[in-house]
Order: sequence, then structure tokens, then C-alpha cells
Amino acid sequence: MKTQADKKDLFDRDPSLFETDKAAVEAIVQAAVNVELFTIPLYMTSLYSIQGVHTITGKKSDLYQGRLWPGMAPMFRPDIPQPGGNIPENAKAFNTIFSVFIEEMLHLQLASNVATALGITPKFTELSPKSGNYAWTCYSPTSTVIPGIIDFQDCKPVSNGVNYADMKVKIDELNLSQNDLFLAIEAPEEEAKARVKESELYKYFPIAPFKGWKKGDALPMFGSIGQMYQCLWDYLDITYKDAEGVETTLWEKMYQPASLQQDIFNTVSSGHPYKEFQQLDTTVSGWLPEKAKELVFRLICAITDQGEGAGIKKNLRASTGLQAVSPVNQASDTALKADYPSYTDAGNPAPSSHAFARYDNGAQDHYERFEEIRDDLKSGKIVTWPTWHKTVRPGPNKWTAQDLMGPDYDKNKYNLPSAEDVSGALNRLNNPLLSDGSVDTAKRDASYKQFCEIATGAIAGITTVLDQYWANSAVGFPYPSMGGSGDRLMMCWAVFGQLPDLSVGVQPRKANTLYHACQGMNLNENAPVDNVCASAEVYHNCRGSNSCKAEGGCGFVQLVGQSKTCSSSVKAVQGGTTVQGGCGLPKPPYSAPADNMCGSFGGCAVPISASQIYPPFTDQQGKPATVGAMELNDFTGPKHNVTNIPGQVIFKYGDFVYDIAWEAYTKVLQNRDAEAPVPVKPPVSDIRLAFPPST
Repeated sequence: MKTQADKKDLFDRDPSLFETDKAAVEAIVQAAVNVELFTIPLYMTSLYSIQGVHTITGKKSDLYQGRLWPGMAPMFRPDIPQPGGNIPENAKAFNTIFSVFIEEMLHLQLASNVATALGITPKFTELSPKSGNYAWTCYSPTSTVIPGIIDFQDCKPVSNGVNYADMKVKIDELNLSQNDLFLAIEAPEEEAKARVKESELYKYFPIAPFKGWKKGDALPMFGSIGQMYQCLWDYLDITYKDAEGVETTLWEKMYQPASLQQDIFNTVSSGHPYKEFQQLDTTVSGWLPEKAKELVFRLICAITDQGEGAGIKKNLRASTGLQAVSPVNQASDTALKADYPSYTDAGNPAPSSHAFARYDNGAQDHYERFEEIRDDLKSGKIVTWPTWHKTVRPGPNKWTAQDLMGPDYDKNKYNLPSAEDVSGALNRLNNPLLSDGSVDTAKRDASYKQFCEIATGAIAGITTVLDQYWANSAVGFPYPSMGGSGDRLMMCWAVFGQLPDLSVGVQPRKANTLYHACQGMNLNENAPVDNVCASAEVYHNCRGSNSCKAEGGCGFVQLVGQSKTCSSSVKAVQGGTTVQGGCGLPKPPYSAPADNMCGSFGGCAVPISASQIYPPFTDQQGKPATVGAMELNDFTGPKHNVTNIPGQVIFKYGDFVYDIAWEAYTKVLQNRDAEAPVPVKPPVSDIRLAFPPST
């Protein structure tokens, strides 16, 4: 069986086959984007199934001092005592999977930059399309297929200690079978080939160029992620010779030197002073073709080196074999510490937990990291939320106030909901009681479904933005949404002890309908007031990257530098002088709650936490500010035309976000009809009590 194409297939290719070869490259690149994206919700779901609590910290901010919240976070030195009594093995496992998750984000970026360098606009909603309400049906208790890579039914029952006989491609808690799935995804080339039954090998490990393949055909199954990238590289190496004997590679014919390249790892700013990967260029543009091609090769090798432990081989060269991740492909410890500083919940400097989690694991490839987790799982030392609910804390009142109280609980000077309020809400969501004291299973099931919709919607709030991010330079990366989506996944585990089922899609939107994005704030005339949460159609997690124009977003104010296309919608108050905010200023304006004016401009994590307080912020000149002012807008007609109305809303550091949002909402209603009674603000719902605030 050949392991590479013949020289003639690659280096003396008939020019008439270029369009077919180009189509193959386009398909392979999209397959690479799909498989990198495929790993992210999968790993995230198991990551947040690990039981524990965390603090919420911020520079010079003591807003949440003394408070603990459900769910783990990266931790410095997991072997030392942890907040809330977190189990060391849990903290170590969380750090390890977190480091893999972040590198998968890097891989998705690199694959996407390779795509645009080739003139291809990557798509990020193919696995969870809008037509399916953004549900992830590629994960299923009955599925045995990693998209484009392998069908586990074609594998031997056991290979290299991994059980393939009963393997399913599903989302699940962190357990041995799920960890086996992760090992199968990250399998090195040698193991990937060894696991396939001899009778089924013909289906896998194709050689580029694909014999008999034509545009529109399904791609062959690659057998491993490494082989997929190997085929991509081999295609890029194809050389055509014209009638005059001039040779041109497929890469040269497709390369777009002025392509849109995006970077979230090696950008430099005041808040991110160093490139995380000091020896790795993470973008490709502006170079001559040969230099750019070499950079692409290095990006592809970085992906496979971090994942399975070896870079791909250039044509007709020997492979380097499995080894520790090359230092070139590791993030810098010094850079990570500076880029991701940590603070205590009292706002004081602390060792960088983000940096520790990533650098401590960076020398190992993903396969090796999951092998270590397998050992701890076998020993039974890792506790997940389902185990905590069933065996550690069984019963209707699992959560206690003490679970959420840190050592400085009594020092918090903000009027946050009490630990008793939050723990009570967590218990009521999981065990709502009827008048006779029995559990209202229908209400519980409805709450669980709502949490699943929230999780799916939160991830859709990311993928739909990414569809635009690599197509339009005016669209910013949804940084806050990434963190917020983890909250949504984690809370489903923590509240119910059940997985956030991402196959539950969000409810479809109706045309020309004005939705609302938080409890009770419905601007629709004569519409019933939802006193529980947002409209079910707008579950998203769009802080800083939303597309919820006219959805009544109760977003907390933050700098939204990701929004580059919006007109002015807010004013900042500086020294008693009102200064108009708008595009083109050194610092972007603030998002406005309750009536955010523009798509891709708000900050409304849905649902908004009852504990969400305005954090420290800066004015448009980057100077610390404590007071800001927002314009008011109403929306009219089926197209929700924006109408600026008199007045403004003043917000201050330390104000509760929902209170300010409610003030803006009621002022809009009063402007519509000054004689109408002002609605009464509803009591805070359990779902808003339970969800942690964002920073």
C-alpha cells in the first residue's frame, strides 16, 4: 500500500485537472475547520462536568469578594489547598483539559487562516446549521463517526488500551469511555492505522491527489487528523507544467497574499502585551508565495505536533516520529503570565492560573495529556457533577449556603443576593416542589430543557459570529462569549447533574418579531410579560459580539472594541461634561442595556445574573471612569426602526445591571405613553439567581 503519491502524480500534473484539485483543497480545508471546531464543544462539555467551585476576580475589583460559584476554573498549583475544598485531582484534570481546549481554539484559528490564504471563506455552522436551530446532531448516543476521519465500527475492539467496541461520539461527563473517545480523536498516526481492521483499511488514509475524485464528491475518510493535513499539504505541493514548460504549484495558483487573517493569540495590546507563541507566526499574508507556503507548513505542523505529537512530513521526506511538542509550538510562560494576570476575589495580584494551566501542560501533546487523565479516572479520584449529585450530595437540598461562602464572605460590601438565596435557587431549579411536597417533574424537565437551549444558544452566539469574523474585517472576535458559554454548559451540570444536551436547538425566530433578552422587559405592545427569563428564541451569550439589535438586551456595560461598524449609541460622563461617543474614537463607547441600538454591539449575556454589577470601566480616552450615560432608543414598525428618544440613563460602577436595564426599559414605555402605569419590576427569578456574573 502506498504511503505517498508517485512523483508524477504530484510534480507533473496535467494542468486541465487544476479546477478539480482546487475543489479538493477547498473541501479538505473546510473539513479541517469542521473537525477542529467539532472538538471544542465536545471537550468543553466534559471539562465543565468536573465538580468544584470558583471565585470571580478582577483587577482592582472586590465586587465578588468572599463569594464562590458553581464550577471549576483554571487553578495555580492544583496540588495545594484550593478554594472551597476543590479536589486536587479535579483541579489537575480541569487544568489539563482546559489547556487542550485553548489549543484547539488555536488550531481552529490556524486552519481558518490557511483557508483565507487560499481564497476560501471558512464556515463555522456546518455542524450546527441555522436550518437545524443550531443543534449539534454530530454528537449522538448512537453515532460512531468522527466527521471526515473515522467510523469506529471499522476499528478493532481494543487498540493500544483504548476500547473501540462500544465507543460512541457523544457529549458526556468526564469518564473512562469519554476519555477513550478523546484519545481516539488525538491518536498518533501509527496508532490510528493500527486500530483499523485489516478488512476496512481500504476506506482510509487516502493518497493525494484522490484518484477518480471530482468536485461535488464526498471526501474519502482520512483515518486520522494527521492524514487529513498530510493530504492538504500534498495537494498544495502539486506542480503543473504549461505548454512552454513553466512550472506552477497549486499553492501559487490559489494563494491570496492580501487575505483577511485573524489572530487572537499573537496580537499585542495594552491588555495583552506579548505574543503568546513567541516562535510561531500565527498568520499568513503579505509574503511571497514560497515564504508563505513555508509558514503554512509550519502552521499545519503546529496543529499536528500539539495534537498527536508529530508534524506532518513534506513530500518524499522521512517522518520525524512521535516526540515531545517542539518548543517552537509551545506558548511562552513569561508571555502567558503577562497576558493573563490573576487576582484574588479582593482584587489583589495573584499567581496566574491561566498561565500555569497552559504552560504546565504545553510540552505534552494532547494524546499524552489524555493518557494521564485516564490513570486518574481509573483510580476513581476524579469527581464529576453527576457523581456529586447521586452519591456525594444526594437528596433534594444538595446545595448549602456554606458551599458558596469563601473566607471573606462577610467582607463583601455590595448588596449581592445572599449565599442562601443562590443555593436555594440552585435547589429549587433541580427539585421544584408541588404543594404536597413531591417533586414537580414537569417543571423540572422544562427547566432542564431551558438550560439546554441556553447552552446551544450560547455556542451559536459564537459560531454565527465566526461565520462573519473571517469574512469581514469589521467583525470582532467574540472573546467574552467564549467564557460565558462555559458558564452555560457548567451550570447545567451543576444544577441538574445532567449533561447540557447540545442536540436541543434554540427555538426558531419569527420574522418582524421584537424579542426581549431578559426577565420582564418586553417592549412588544399587548404582549404577555415573561417574568422568568428572555424570549426563548434569543438565548445567546453575546457579550461584546451580539447581533441582538432591538431585542431589549439587558446587557451590562463594557468596552466593546470588537464592534467596529456601529454608530454612536452611548455617552460617557467625564468631569461633569457629557461627551458624545461613537466610532473612530481611541476607545469604543459602551453598550447600552435594555435597548441596545446596533447589531454586534451589545453586551447582554442571556440570562443576566442577578449578581451582575457594573465592573470598573474606562472612558473613551482610556482613563478610569465611575459614571457613564446612555442614550435611550425605541423601536417601531415591523423592521424595528430605531428612534432616539429624550433622556438618558446614568450608570455607575457598583450599580446592578438589571436595575439600570429596568430603568431604561421603563423610560421607553413612559415615552410611549406618559399616562400608562409603570410596570412593577418582577421578583428575581431562580435562573437569574443561579447563574454566576460575568467579569
